[in-house]
Amino acid sequence: MDNRTPARTGVSLWARLVDAFYGRHTPAVQAVPFNSPEWEVDPDTETWWHLPPNTPAGMQEIRACAPDGYDFARLVWQACEVCCLGLIVKIKVTGPWQRHGYGSRMVRFALRDREGYRWTTTPQSEDARAFFPVITKATGVAFPREHHLCGHMQAGGPRHSRPSQQLDPPPG
Repeated sequence: MDNRTPARTGVSLWARLVDAFYGRHTPAVQAVPFNSPEWEVDPDTETWWHLPPNTPAGMQEIRACAPDGYDFARLVWQACEVCCLGLIVKIKVTGPWQRHGYGSRMVRFALRDREGYRWTTTPQSEDARAFFPVITKATGVAFPREHHLCGHMQAGGPRHSRPSQQLDPPPG
């Protein structure tokens, strides 16, 4: 027979340690699961960086970083002003930061001042296959998985010879 005294509920970590010392069983507090809308994301602690292209239609990226420098959200894309063609190469938002608007904000940053462009994407992960129909509905811009490049975009050149520029977070 279990003769343990029941633990107090809704108490601090210190109280749970005291309960454990006296043999009272205290259940652990349930953690908020990743990808939950209840996950606490502090936008005041993040920094945003834009790596501009080295050539007129070269690769560029935008990143959102945690205070320790970890880039938890990143978008890599190309856009050709001559051909009005855009390509989303890579989009990544790490687990706890998903469903907080980071992907949408980054895509809107890539789309700004590019009305009338035809956009495509590379082959997509399961998360991206769920994301792109949502962003298409929100922006009115289709993102088919066709991976089109024009000659200007294929010209190549070094990808990261220009320094990143810190920027204000894109609007939500």
